[in-house]
Order: sequence, then structure tokens, then C-alpha cells
Amino acid sequence: MLEIYLGKEHGEAVMEELKILGVTELIEGGPTMLFGRRVLGKGQNAVVIRCRHEVVEGEWACKLRRRDASRPSLFWEGYILRLVNGIGIGPRLLTFSRNVVIMEEVLGESLNKSLNPDVARRLLEQARRLDVMGISHNELGRGGRHVVVRNGEPIILDFESATINGSRSNVLQLINALVGGAPELRGAARRYKVERSDEAFRELVEGVVRLMERRVR
Repeated sequence: MLEIYLGKEHGEAVMEELKILGVTELIEGGPTMLFGRRVLGKGQNAVVIRCRHEVVEGEWACKLRRRDASRPSLFWEGYILRLVNGIGIGPRLLTFSRNVVIMEEVLGESLNKSLNPDVARRLLEQARRLDVMGISHNELGRGGRHVVVRNGEPIILDFESATINGSRSNVLQLINALVGGAPELRGAARRYKVERSDEAFRELVEGVVRLMERRVR
């Protein structure tokens, strides 16, 4: 299977890493079609395939670095995911190596399909925790492409572009994805950008929720 997705030489190297990490089986299936087979997802740098592990029961998601990836490894993403797991964010990480990240399989609805004031509030609270921790996801403004909603709970995915101690605010990135450049939120957004305080955050969140509630009436 890996030769189809990754090429022969790179696929063999990735398979060795999978064995070392304890993966016993790769399973076809998922919402995305790739080369005539179903997978969990694909991107510019990686393919995500369902898998089983020799120790931990259940099905997991194996993120495998593509041979033509612009990034030299998945070490950074695995490291960041381990950090954010510590504050209850992202899919649960099992383990990782140069070309593989094994994590919880997350299936749900897109943010666009599931967005409501409660989901928005929960998502902004996660973004706030990331801001406090000093980790910038850097892709949250792209229309919710990196968020899945499972049973009403938003889960932030794909931390490969994340940075530590960056100047970009996850909260402000999300505002654009959730409600666009709403003029009535500019003052609260500017205040949060300057202060990054709990009070400024609460003011901004309440403004987003009120705006969303008005739009659905």
C-alpha cells in the first residue's frame, strides 16, 4: 500500500519506522480518495492512513510524510502536538518519528457545517489557551479547514505550521474564519491584540456570540 502513496524507496523507509513504532496494520478507509483507495486525509506534506498498534487497542491515524514534502521531517509537528495535548488541545498523540505521527483518529463534521455560538465559544477558548501557552497554529484563519467538530466539541488539527513565541494570535486568526472582518468587533479585537488579557478575551468572545446569534435570527 505505501508504495502507491509514497513511492518504493521512501515507502520502505516509512514502513520500517512504522514497525519500530509498533504499527501492526494499515487499514484502507476514510473520506478521501487517493490513487483509487480510501484514506483519512491527504495534504501537501503528508498522507493520513488508518492503522492499528501492537499495544494500544483501537484504530489510530498514521500521518506519513510524503517523499516530495517541503518539510524535512514530522518531528516538529509531533513535538508541538505533545505540548498542546498537555492543555487538552488536538488529537491525542501516541508517538512519532521522522516520517510518522501516530495519533487519535478524529472523524466529525467540518466547522462550516457545525458552526454555532456554542462551538465558536469552545473553539475560541482553545485558541485562548494556545495564546497563553505562546503557541501559534498559524493556519486557523483559513476558513476552518483545520478544525473538525465531533459531538459538538471542536478539535484543532494539523500543527505542522505552528510556531512557538510567535506574534500571531490564534484568537484573532479564528475571528476571521468565524465571522469575517465584522466592523463591530474591531475595537474588541484591537484591545485583545494589545492586552491579551482575560477581560479583553471575554469581551471579544461575547461580541462574536452576539453577532452570530443575530445572524441566525
